[in-house]
Amino acid sequence: MNKVTPIIRLAGPVSAILTAAFGGFLPQYWLLGVALWMLIWWITETVHLGVTALLPLVLFPALEIAGAKSLAAYYAHPLVYLFFGGFVLALALEKTGLHYRIALWILRKTGTKDHQLLAGFMLATAFMSMWISNTATAIMMLPIATSVVAVLEPQQREKLSR
Repeated sequence: MNKVTPIIRLAGPVSAILTAAFGGFLPQYWLLGVALWMLIWWITETVHLGVTALLPLVLFPALEIAGAKSLAAYYAHPLVYLFFGGFVLALALEKTGLHYRIALWILRKTGTKDHQLLAGFMLATAFMSMWISNTATAIMMLPIATSVVAVLEPQQREKLSR
């Protein structure tokens, strides 16, 4: 931690209090102040992003901006769990090395030409989409794609990056 970090950590709450004071401590100005606080912490990353993301859950009920039950419902939205599940599956692919095996299989079956690689990825994505959600499939294809790029020769990597 450098010398500037504590100052930036304090800049968030201070900006929230000053914004609320400017508006006469009305709930809408507290809301704006908390948003500014979160913005400062997100941009500077002086506090873990998970802590920053949970600030509304703690502060909004305390500042009477929103109720805890109605606010917690947004954190438990089904789409949040859908993305979380996709990330867990992608992480499992990476941890087990299955992403590398799938990447090699795609290269072996389709070849290394651009249009063949694209067709291979389309087929692999379509195959996985039959059993899991499209969102999870898209997230899972990312480590597979990075493995394919890592296996390719430098000339082909440069060609694909254009």
